[in-house]
Amino acid sequence: VAAAAAAAAAADCDSRNVSNVVRLPDEAMSRHMDCAVDAGSQGSCSSTTVPTDSTTTTSSTTTSTTATSTAAVPTDNNNDTNDATNTANTTCGSGWGGTRTPTDDFVASRRRVSWGNGKALPPRVYIDNKTLIRQVTDLTSLKRGDHCVIAINVVRATAPWMDKAISWLGSIEICYLYHHFIMLDDVHHLDSFGLPRAVDGRMAMIVEWGNTTPEACAEVLSSARSLCSLPLTAMKFVLTSKAKFTKHPLADYGDTPHIYLVLGKQTQEDRERTVMQALTMHEEENKTRYNMFFNNCEHACNQIKYGNHQSPQITFICWTALRLVLGLIGLLALKLSPDWWQLADSCYSAMICYDHPNWALLVYHLFTTLPVALQALISYILLTRSVLCQRQEALIDETECYHLLGKELGRAVVGGWTILAVALAPNLSSSFGLRCAVCTFAYLLSDVLYNCFAHAVMRLVLLRYWGRVWLLGPDPKDATSLVGAKEKAC
Repeated sequence: VAAAAAAAAAADCDSRNVSNVVRLPDEAMSRHMDCAVDAGSQGSCSSTTVPTDSTTTTSSTTTSTTATSTAAVPTDNNNDTNDATNTANTTCGSGWGGTRTPTDDFVASRRRVSWGNGKALPPRVYIDNKTLIRQVTDLTSLKRGDHCVIAINVVRATAPWMDKAISWLGSIEICYLYHHFIMLDDVHHLDSFGLPRAVDGRMAMIVEWGNTTPEACAEVLSSARSLCSLPLTAMKFVLTSKAKFTKHPLADYGDTPHIYLVLGKQTQEDRERTVMQALTMHEEENKTRYNMFFNNCEHACNQIKYGNHQSPQITFICWTALRLVLGLIGLLALKLSPDWWQLADSCYSAMICYDHPNWALLVYHLFTTLPVALQALISYILLTRSVLCQRQEALIDETECYHLLGKELGRAVVGGWTILAVALAPNLSSSFGLRCAVCTFAYLLSDVLYNCFAHAVMRLVLLRYWGRVWLLGPDPKDATSLVGAKEKAC
């Protein structure tokens, strides 16, 4: 409903005829900052005054032959020059086709950003079981060239509460997939609206393959030639062009409280090279098209940052699909009758299973139990090796190393019980549906429940009563005092 309302507002905005539009703070932004539905059309924006960021107020008046709009610009204490004019309470926003973006609402003081300085949590293992990511509790720690991720959100900007809920699910590791972007600026400070600013007062910018639900709806509605062609247009849009490689403010993720930094050592030269590569890819955005499987946000960020055009998330999805297919083959081995296209009611009425039970069970364990066991074993080996290597590189401390190894060992133990349940499924029930449910959802469900339990213990017990996530090691108060004494001595 919100997306449809945004699309209707964009269409209404396009129906009016005003040639000049109030702009967002950064003139280099690659979004459609006017109310045009396409490159050749113009919309209109009506605006009102916005509270200033400090005692300094900058105003800009744009006049056209048909309308005049005036906006007071929020400025920053450290910005002595007049930046580009801010978007005020405009009827149409800075998004595609005049749709409003979260930044428009933050600048217009319609709501506040959701970022906050919470307790520092230990890093977590990424889906490839090699990379570690850490939640960002202080946005000013983000630097240009940083590789960041958030919980993937296919309905972003539909409603603020929805963005916050999905972000929270990602914070307790229930959401397994992530969206990627690259920082183009250092976050120097947050202004009075809570928006991240660079050192010169501009909006801190990022680059990514991204889109919002209202913008996508507006684009699909404008591209569909008729109501009958709308489903085909929407399907084509989702698969091939649902995202654009854009440069826009980090503030667009103000409704997403949890941002994660991909850990890794990098020099200043590495950061500059990353930014230059990102800007080059942005300039050449018309040469490539988004593809969910072959050119998504993770492909782009890995290409920019590491020179590898790969997506571990797609590999994970493909492996999960293959494992489910293999599990179905193993289950069918217990159901086949002498006629290969006929299924029996149970193992005792299926002649192949009845006459050759050992062969039927062997096929079942080979195709159903073994892939689950291999996934759990290989995952633990890879992440253990990665955690130890990053401890040697001083990317994590000793306490975080113990926490990760203990947490993932517990996950492996829970996974072992799940593997046992999958192995005993043929003996526990003769129901084909129950066997399918166990083989399909048992591993995933056990992992979700373990994540919920681990975060509950960590957040509600360890951090609350001991102030740390691992009971071994120095007391955090003593460690803080030691760090303060060292800084004072320096």
